[in-house]
Parts: sequence; structure tokens; C-alpha cells
Amino acid sequence: MADAVSAYHAYVAERLGELRVHVTALKAQIGNADTDAARATWLSAQQTWQRVGAAYGSFGDLGNAIAPGSRGLEGGATSPDFAGLRRIEYGLWHGQTPGELMPVVGKLLTDLDALEAHLPETAVEPADMPLRLHEILEDSVRDHLSGLGDQGSGMALALTSADVDATQEVLGLLRGLLEGRRKGYPAAVDAQLRQLSAAVDAARSPSGEWVPYRDVPLEQRQHVNGAIGRALESLALAPALFSTD
Repeated sequence: MADAVSAYHAYVAERLGELRVHVTALKAQIGNADTDAARATWLSAQQTWQRVGAAYGSFGDLGNAIAPGSRGLEGGATSPDFAGLRRIEYGLWHGQTPGELMPVVGKLLTDLDALEAHLPETAVEPADMPLRLHEILEDSVRDHLSGLGDQGSGMALALTSADVDATQEVLGLLRGLLEGRRKGYPAAVDAQLRQLSAAVDAARSPSGEWVPYRDVPLEQRQHVNGAIGRALESLALAPALFSTD
């Protein structure tokens, strides 16, 4: 498990580097009041963060600063404590000015500096790796497909797709250990994740654009919900395979 944890942290470090590139571009686009470009870059940045697999508050307060939601804050999205990528999403889809958003982007870059600098200190515990495998898609249901985390973009499917990527990455890191405990289990989960990816992709527009989840026909949403439910039921077994008496 130590090898899996080490490989996961190397993977996270690469994603954080990609995130910095996106946020730096976002700063320039917001500064130039180029809302369309900034919205596209925001989505790339948020998807990159989802691919980190930072579910259930992993990486502590440093991780929570990157893309916190507004739930629980007094005033919700209008709270002065609302920050990070989700705060930028709110501003971009609610007509806020560069003057309102530039300080948010600046703080996000500072918080990203802190997370990168202290990443070794926020190491994932070996016992948490199987939990991570399950919790990433739980976050998809709780925050994205429910609509509770949305701040205006409607990009639940795009973010769920990124969560599938993160889940597949963690599954790959744990594949040998999982196969040793239950033969055929990783392959079965792989198949279900492919089915989920196919259901998510089928809900895109004919030109391949991401569609706000509220605009997706009911039948396609049902396919997504069914596929993610099946995958979560299977993934729930992973932590138990590593439990001890």
C-alpha cells in the first residue's frame, strides 16, 4: 500500500501543476473581461481538481481552500468566506466584474502554492486509499448530480466525468492488491466505470459539447444515475477487502 500512496502523491503533484496553468490563464482572461474564455478555462481547472480525487476533505484545510462549496456559510454564495474555484464559477455565471473576481483568483493561487508546498505533510494514510476509491464517486452524487454544488455552470456531467477519471486512476494503483484479495474484482469495476463513462458521454450534445445537467433528457439522466449507482455498490466493497479484525 505504501507504493500505491507514493504513486498517488506523484499523480496529485502532476495534476496540481496542470491546475496552476489553468488558474494562471484564468487570471489573465478574467482581467481582460473575456468571460467566454474564462468559463471554458474554469471548467478545465475544475475538472483538473476533480481528477485529483480530493474527496471528503482530503488534504485537510489546504485542499478545502481550492474548491469549497457555499453550503453552510452564512449568506451562502454571497458570504465573504466563499472562495476558490466554486466562487469563481459563481462570479462567471452571475455577471460579476473583474474587480470582484481578481482577488478571488489571487487567493486561489496563494492557496495552491500552500497546498503544493505542504503536499508531503498531507499524505494520504495507507488505510484511506481504498476509501478514496469509493468516495470520489460518492462526491459526484452528493455534489454534482444532486445539483447542490452547482454555482451556475450546470456542468455536473463534465465534473462527474473527471471524477470517473480519478476513480480509474486510484483503481489502477490498487489493482494488484485488489486482485489478490478478490480475483476478478478490478476487472468487474473497470467494466462498470466504462459503462458509466458511456452513459455520461451519451448525454453530451450531438456536437460533443457538455450540456447543463438540468437540460439533459430524463431517460439519459436515468442511465447516468443507474450506472453510477451500480459502480458505487461495487466500489463499496473495496474498503472491506482491506479491513482487519
